[in-house]
Amino acid sequence: MLLCVALLAGCDGSSDDSRGSGPTPADPLSLQLTVEGEGQVSSSPRTRDCFASCTLDFAAGTLPTLLAVPARGGRFAGWDGACADSTTTVCTLSTSGSLQATARFEPVPAQAADWYEGDLHTHSDHSSDGSLPRQTLDDRAPGNMPISDILRLAGNLGADFLPITDHRTYDQHYDPQWTSDRVLLIPGEEANGRPHATVHGAVDMIDQNAALEGAPESRVVQESIWLAHSQGAAWVTAHPDRDSANDDGSPRPHADAVGVDLVEVWNRAENPEAEIDYAENRWNAGWRFGIAGASDNHFKELWALGGTPLRPATATLTPMLNERAVLDSLRGGSTIVYSNGPTTPRVTLDADFDGDGTFEALAGQEVLVPAGIRGRLRARVEAGLGSRLLIYAAPGRSAGPIANIALAGAPGGDTHLIDVVTPQEPTWYRAELRSIGLAEPASLLTGLLLGPYEIENLFQELLSQLRAATSPIFVSAASVEPVGEFVPPPDAGRDDGAEYALGAPGEFAGFPDAAFDAAAGRLHLVAEVHDPLATRVQYLARSADGRWSAPQTLSDSTSARFPKVAAHDGRIVVAWQDERAGQIPRRPAIWLRVSEDGGLSFGPEIPVRGSDGRAMHPDLALAADGAAHLVWQEITSGAPFDVWYTTVGADGVVAEAVNLSRADKDIDAGSPLDARSARYPASVWPAIALDGATPVVAWQDNRSDLDPLWTGGVGYGEGTSPDDWQIAVMRLGRDETPVFLGAADTADRHPDLIVDAAGRTHVVWDSKPLRSSGANLRLLATARQPATHDFIEPQSVAEEAAASAHRPRLGLDAAGVPRLSWFDSRSADWRWRVMHAAYDGAQWGAASLLDSRGINTWPVPAGPYTVLASTRNARRLQRDRSQQIFVVDSAQPATRAATVAAAALPKTLRLAAPVEQDEDCLHIPIPVAPPAILP
Repeated sequence: MLLCVALLAGCDGSSDDSRGSGPTPADPLSLQLTVEGEGQVSSSPRTRDCFASCTLDFAAGTLPTLLAVPARGGRFAGWDGACADSTTTVCTLSTSGSLQATARFEPVPAQAADWYEGDLHTHSDHSSDGSLPRQTLDDRAPGNMPISDILRLAGNLGADFLPITDHRTYDQHYDPQWTSDRVLLIPGEEANGRPHATVHGAVDMIDQNAALEGAPESRVVQESIWLAHSQGAAWVTAHPDRDSANDDGSPRPHADAVGVDLVEVWNRAENPEAEIDYAENRWNAGWRFGIAGASDNHFKELWALGGTPLRPATATLTPMLNERAVLDSLRGGSTIVYSNGPTTPRVTLDADFDGDGTFEALAGQEVLVPAGIRGRLRARVEAGLGSRLLIYAAPGRSAGPIANIALAGAPGGDTHLIDVVTPQEPTWYRAELRSIGLAEPASLLTGLLLGPYEIENLFQELLSQLRAATSPIFVSAASVEPVGEFVPPPDAGRDDGAEYALGAPGEFAGFPDAAFDAAAGRLHLVAEVHDPLATRVQYLARSADGRWSAPQTLSDSTSARFPKVAAHDGRIVVAWQDERAGQIPRRPAIWLRVSEDGGLSFGPEIPVRGSDGRAMHPDLALAADGAAHLVWQEITSGAPFDVWYTTVGADGVVAEAVNLSRADKDIDAGSPLDARSARYPASVWPAIALDGATPVVAWQDNRSDLDPLWTGGVGYGEGTSPDDWQIAVMRLGRDETPVFLGAADTADRHPDLIVDAAGRTHVVWDSKPLRSSGANLRLLATARQPATHDFIEPQSVAEEAAASAHRPRLGLDAAGVPRLSWFDSRSADWRWRVMHAAYDGAQWGAASLLDSRGINTWPVPAGPYTVLASTRNARRLQRDRSQQIFVVDSAQPATRAATVAAAALPKTLRLAAPVEQDEDCLHIPIPVAPPAILP
């Protein structure tokens, strides 16, 4: 703990005599800082963050501490100059005057990796059209596609990972059947009304905004991509030939959205030839993404014909099989696709452009190489007998392959080397395998039944059947930006004076939480930080004098997520969810650590709750007696998600957990003849506050929905879409049943609550119409006076019909006045930005926009500070996943300058005329389908 003490106190950790003469600590300090390699240097107290060369100036008497943060793919290699004696990433300067220092970073050698296969596009009956009976009878028939059947088959087929990507819903993850001890399950959704996208790794439904009058179609798609990326999720364009291209193959305006991670080039239900043409068009215009295959499986009736999940499969190259590693690889485009039949050929592609004989450039990667460089591609094929290997370079198939090789099918596989010379213009290289005739009859048959093949498409399939393909290797002299008519406008944000807190350049940090200890004037902050293989919980603190502690990793695992922090009189408690036993099956548990010295050191990890199910999303409050009050959501076999509560005393003893939400739930396992008849009402996203010694808990709950977790049932069609979620609020020990807030015609979700100094309980949440896409969210707030049971009528907060508001959080400012923060889509440059409002004793006042640089999300108000996640240090809009955690001091002049009244925004946003939600394709043309496969 000496490191943390040195940072907080500014003590001298060096002994270089050359720096001890001349200027004294009472003189100003001007530091010429150089960064060699990829990384970031921050100071405590913060001045500016340095990524190359910069000058850091400090007032007289200030001896700063420097923190070196290596960027993605790198590590810290050492200090030179004034910090040469420091052997860690931390350097504390001991003298003033004019100094020079250098922070050196170096690349980390690539780790050994392997290919893991899955299917990025599958459906259960949680989709409104999730099975053949429901598609053919307008969602009014029983369903026959339960999650358990899909997972059983996927395990039998050898899947390593699998998302269930049901249409515009997250409810499939609240089904007790979402569990497997054979396959790594990853959260998934097929989002948006148009264009459809599969999103992998998000924490809840991706709500597509309403279209704006005069705005291009790409705006709402762009907002959807940024919303997914704010959660560390991967965003995949689904069946682009149907959704993203015109009939002549030209891209539609919404195809200009930037940041797509993968594009389906082989959706079994569509035309892969048109999908490949679309992908090549986008690559040629500067878009950089990998490829995906997708069964888009809805119909069990086709399983016997080969139309199963994993046909085709997407494989991704990663050193480890866990959720973070798979998502990291997908976002990097390190993918191949293949038909995955009984005699499936596969192909991989890598390249050597420096002539050292090492093929270090992998499919999906961008390689910066000057023009005129001689390089070599290496294509390796497994089970290639009877296939042809085709190598394409930009502009692609329109120019023909640069190599066309008949494969002999050698026992150990075929390896082929292709020499290339890099051109003046940016290019790319990719590989395909094709076979003549009925190489895989099941693939051809299901393609005919599912796909929109016309005669010319059928002829193409018979002559040259697609068997496998790789993502491109992108080659250019400098980073490439996409060129399109409807790309996002430049960032119009201003400097908000924010101070960097957590996260590495090029990596994701998110889901922050914060607590302000008013007695000490200290801000305590936690967040989830990612690297390519792990998610970890980190903590640090900011003192009243502006000094920061060094970040501490609190979780002794690689799967810690969603941390929460509480602070009171120097006692700090941090809770999170963790899967340290592994992720097959998914069994997150709740863990906790405590500091008794204001965050300088933390005690051992305390297991709070584990079960044979999933304990997730903790929240906590800290009482004056030192007891931590915790809530979380938990699901077990044959039971719904419920909200649970316990306390961890000052002595570390964990009390017996209590189920808060189970009473009065109507639970039914359903009929085995109808996959959609089960009833498991969910209670999720809990929040807790203390009213004196009384815990007050809020959560979202769908027990009042006609068919919770489903859309429609036998005889009545669509039903609610999404569910009729409501907000439940309960005072423990005082209320026998919860108070329910919200309306039956809206989805009321994601509550937060706080008790102010006057004893009023404030509750806020976001609310949307019962429309699965193309609808904006608004914020609702209510309050309850002390010693009363009923809340006042909920009121909208800072509503703008043409803007969508997300994830409200409550806090108390330095004077104890309630503050509300959220992120919102009303900025003129399309970017998500943070909004604020204050409570004036009777109502929430006018909103203000923190007009900052970058995409800013997940804000948390804490005392005079706002903690937020921001992409402001990202260098590009595509393929740079830099999202870091920052702290804004509302009292600083720069913050006030960047904050504008919502009413003073430079552009009035208006909703476009409502557009009917894009219907999901009826993937089987009924006149063509053989009667034998119909139920």
